[in-house]
Amino acid sequence: MRQWVGVGISAIAVAAAVLGLQVAGAFQPLELMVLDQWFRARPPEAVDARIVIVTIDESDFNAIGRYPIPDAEFAQVLSKIRQQKPRVIGMDVYRNLPVEPGHNALIQIYQQTPNLIGVEKTLSGANMPSVDPPPILREQGQIAASDLVLDPDGKVRRNLLSLRVNSIWGKQARTVTTLGTRLALEYLKAEGVTPRSLPGGAIQLGKAYLEPLQANAGGYVRGDIGGFQLLANFRNLQRSFTSVSFSDVLNDRVAAQLMQDRIVLIGSIAESLNDRFFTPYSNTAKLTSAGVVIHADFTSQLISAALDSRPILRGVPEWIETIWCWLWLGIGVVLGTRFRAPHRTFVWMVGVAIAGVLTAYGLFLSGWWITIVAPLIGMKLIVVATRVYWLWQSLVQSHHALQDYTKTLEQKVQERTQALTEQNIELTRAKQEAEAADRAKTTFLANVNHELRTPLSIILSSSELMSYDKTLSPKQRERLSMINQSVNHLLDLINEVLELAKLEAKAETIGIQTLSLKQLLHNLLKMFEPQAIEKRIQLNLECATEVPNWIQTDERKLRQVLINLLTNSLKFTNHGSITLRISCLNPKLLRFEVSDTGIGIAEYEIESLFKAFMQTESGRRSGKGTGLGLSISQQLLELLGTKLQVQSMPNVGTAFWFDLSIEPATAPTPEANLTF
Repeated sequence: MRQWVGVGISAIAVAAAVLGLQVAGAFQPLELMVLDQWFRARPPEAVDARIVIVTIDESDFNAIGRYPIPDAEFAQVLSKIRQQKPRVIGMDVYRNLPVEPGHNALIQIYQQTPNLIGVEKTLSGANMPSVDPPPILREQGQIAASDLVLDPDGKVRRNLLSLRVNSIWGKQARTVTTLGTRLALEYLKAEGVTPRSLPGGAIQLGKAYLEPLQANAGGYVRGDIGGFQLLANFRNLQRSFTSVSFSDVLNDRVAAQLMQDRIVLIGSIAESLNDRFFTPYSNTAKLTSAGVVIHADFTSQLISAALDSRPILRGVPEWIETIWCWLWLGIGVVLGTRFRAPHRTFVWMVGVAIAGVLTAYGLFLSGWWITIVAPLIGMKLIVVATRVYWLWQSLVQSHHALQDYTKTLEQKVQERTQALTEQNIELTRAKQEAEAADRAKTTFLANVNHELRTPLSIILSSSELMSYDKTLSPKQRERLSMINQSVNHLLDLINEVLELAKLEAKAETIGIQTLSLKQLLHNLLKMFEPQAIEKRIQLNLECATEVPNWIQTDERKLRQVLINLLTNSLKFTNHGSITLRISCLNPKLLRFEVSDTGIGIAEYEIESLFKAFMQTESGRRSGKGTGLGLSISQQLLELLGTKLQVQSMPNVGTAFWFDLSIEPATAPTPEANLTF
């Protein structure tokens, strides 16, 4: 009980420290870094074909020959864009002052283009404009703010939909929508979608529910939430929109229908103008995004959410965030106390951490941002704290146990010595009994062999002599044949029992000699051919051409194994064929396989097939054999460094095989080669 109290105190202390750091904002930079990784890891999205960007860069300045670009060129470009009938045009370029020549022409274009939106720069902190919009567009109500909200690390991760400008210097207070918001609203208006205010400051925009960003949403801690902000659910900013250059539009090098019924943004991507920003995709300084591209992405986010139900990224409610954190802290307690082995704790901790990361990533893809850094750090710290506490408790207990042990050490040593002495006596007695039993078994088997083999040999010899008597009737010959078969069967059983006894006594040794493999196979074929003919079974021998004739191995053991396998196949095959197949896996490794089309072996019987005195159901029904053949074969092959394997299907057939290591040899004399 005291141990669990200590574990609880340790866990509560760690949890309080982690939650305190989270409330203080210590984990916010790490949470923002993880959010950036979610964006980079998300599946690619298709290019939003509803938006076209007209880009301005250094090549356009060089082509026109000056900077800033004169109003005349801007008027021409706007006129050409207007001719393609876009749904709305956003000009992310500050043109509050005339740039001659062509200012009057540009003003005329402003007046004749009601779907043109200009921009002004508004500093939300000072509540005053820093760059005015074109006066004519302000009078016509065709302006939007170009302001972007930056996080403490300088990255854009939030959408600013609108901001409030207070009255100052005689100007009235007003609410200004940002460029991305204004373009999206103008586009959606033609689709019959308009914003609808909801209680709590939320807005329903088509299929999208827009809720103002909370100060502690996701990984933010007391974030600046001035204006109407949303978490930005970026597309991949590197390849999300169709773009053409300012010079291409000016010189009529764009398709005639490219901008029709689309949103067109005009803005600078020039490095020299420094209108570039870091985003979640900016893992290096070179991967910044131009302001016009970010505004285009904001527009795309709103349109896709309103029309296509693309998720608006938002933080989970704070009560869910709290439950989530405590859940992970509880998991840390379980992992720290559940497993005693450190490696098992580590494996489980890694597995659970991966599951948590995948869960957070899955929620992100669904439009929810939930913290993961603080929960994982808390879990790991609690695991470490509880493990350290358990180890410390174990050391304390070990120390107490050692003290108790030293007090009774002499007595325990005596008791242990007495126990070991008694065990040694018992082991010696058991060893002597086992040796006596082994000697008795050997003597018994020798006596059985002598007592049975001698009369059986006499019976067999007598029956063979009697078979030469031509006066015997067919019935008598049949009975004489049964006597011969029974005697041979008994002799086989005696031989198998003796062979098994030798194997169990480790008396069997390996005798390597040179033999003609093909002669051995030929002899086996001749040996079993009469039985196959009698049962009308086809007996086949398949020997690959690359198999060497002369090899070095233990001939007796190899012959006995093959005889056992062929005997089994003949015993349980009533029709079809039996094939003895020899193939060469490499110059020093041969595969021997005996396959048949017999009754087969059930799958549940294969596991015990090689145990001594174990027979299959079909073997027991036939009443043939003792169940020793396969066991002896397996033990003989293990002496040769290999293993017998089997594959069978009931009523289809069975295949036994083994891979035998050999040494190629040469014939003792040229005449010794046998040719098939």
